[in-house]
Amino acid sequence: MDKITDLIIENEALIYKIIGKYKSYFELDDLYQVAVIGIIKAYKNYQSNYDTKFTSYAYPYILGEVIKYINDYRSIKINRNSKLLYAKILRAKEILTQKLMKEPTTYELSIFLEIDESIINDVLEANAKVDSLDKIISTENDNLTLYDAFGKLDNNLENYPLIYEISKLSPEERNIIISRYYNDMSQKEVGEALGMYQVEVSRKEKKILQKLKNNIAA
Repeated sequence: MDKITDLIIENEALIYKIIGKYKSYFELDDLYQVAVIGIIKAYKNYQSNYDTKFTSYAYPYILGEVIKYINDYRSIKINRNSKLLYAKILRAKEILTQKLMKEPTTYELSIFLEIDESIINDVLEANAKVDSLDKIISTENDNLTLYDAFGKLDNNLENYPLIYEISKLSPEERNIIISRYYNDMSQKEVGEALGMYQVEVSRKEKKILQKLKNNIAA
């Protein structure tokens, strides 16, 4: 067997961990093939001197390909009518929240707007914004955190834009983000692993986070 085949077999546990939660809705074989594409892309960009385990490095590649496949499969085109309906739903939410003294369910919205609940769910999902990056905490001593978002990436399909943008980062940028938010390494530890000063890691990390935020908001 060639090296890539060996690598795929070695990482099957990771592959099945990622695709397992979607097997009720999509063919497992199809998901597996898509995950393999992620493995191959990770392999082509990975360098052994990254001082990051291949599984950690490959994770966003695999998940990104899987969610891209899922989103393409069930993609919803956001046209003008959808955006108008989204605005109408948001307005209805405000009204019902005041009346019910709680955030309304999609069922309650459907009754209020006289629109099928499945349509409301589709419109909300299609227009959903990823707010994970808005949870960045920046203080005087450069403490920034995306842990809540990064720690739950594989549980939320709506976080796909974040995963996708991570997969497009340069190897060094991706390694910094994965080390900091997947492997819980401090800036000092990352600097030691990558041969940088802590202040350099901090400066680059800020730029990377801002890049991710800008790209997702675009």
